[in-house]
Amino acid sequence: MPKTAKTGQETTEKSKQPKLTEFRLRGETQKANASSAQMAETCAEGSSKVDEILSIVTSMKADFSTRLDKLLTAVEDIKKELSDCAERVTEAEVRISNTEDDISALRAKVSAMEAKGKALEEKVLDLESRSRRNNLRLVNLPEGAEGQDPCLFLEKWLPEALGTEKLQTPLIIERAHRIGPRRDGNAPPRTLIMRFLNYKDKLAVVSAARVQKEVRYKEQRVRLYPDLAAGVHQLQKQFDTVREDLRKLGIKHGVIHPAKLLVTYEGKTHAFKTPAEAREFLKKIQKNSE
Repeated sequence: MPKTAKTGQETTEKSKQPKLTEFRLRGETQKANASSAQMAETCAEGSSKVDEILSIVTSMKADFSTRLDKLLTAVEDIKKELSDCAERVTEAEVRISNTEDDISALRAKVSAMEAKGKALEEKVLDLESRSRRNNLRLVNLPEGAEGQDPCLFLEKWLPEALGTEKLQTPLIIERAHRIGPRRDGNAPPRTLIMRFLNYKDKLAVVSAARVQKEVRYKEQRVRLYPDLAAGVHQLQKQFDTVREDLRKLGIKHGVIHPAKLLVTYEGKTHAFKTPAEAREFLKKIQKNSE
């Protein structure tokens, strides 16, 4: 190749190189600008999302704070109510304790009053029994047999029925009368109650009737009983079942005032204040006899 042609080609190639470099720089610049724009857009989007997140967090914080305030207020209210309840419970416990003390004191007073009432009842029963100690009851005497003057009739008839030799002194009847209203003709005769002026006369009549075993008025069998107060009668009546069993066994026994059962067995006399005590003794006797 000639030298001139070679030089021209080199010149052409040298002139092309700056253009190529400029084009490349422009491309790089465009890429950089595009990348910057994309990054800016991305940053803008990220900033928007951050703002949105911050807004949500702030809203949640405000809502949580509101709810927490309400919860704390409710807790404080509950604490106050619990404190009030504790105070009321304490006051109630004090009142209950005081009431229990009052009840205990009242029970003690009631027990004391019951004891006094029982003692008073026993005194009244004793006084009533003493007021009746000169009395006797005559059962099954025909109606009208005593006539118009029951006292005179009894003063004459009792010595005849019991035997004058058994009565050392003449009887003096202070008063006598039938108990209850008059009954129909077919009804049993009313009981006649008599009061002796002298207690010893009453004892003499009872003793004579016990010795004679049967007392009669014109072939009519009559019976003499002590005039007991209702309370004493009920107390003595509790021994009826035991006494019936003692009769079947042929064991000597009796009831003394006010209500004590005496049992004579194998030469010894045993006293019982309650039917239960007498029943236990009777069981032992029955067991020994088997």
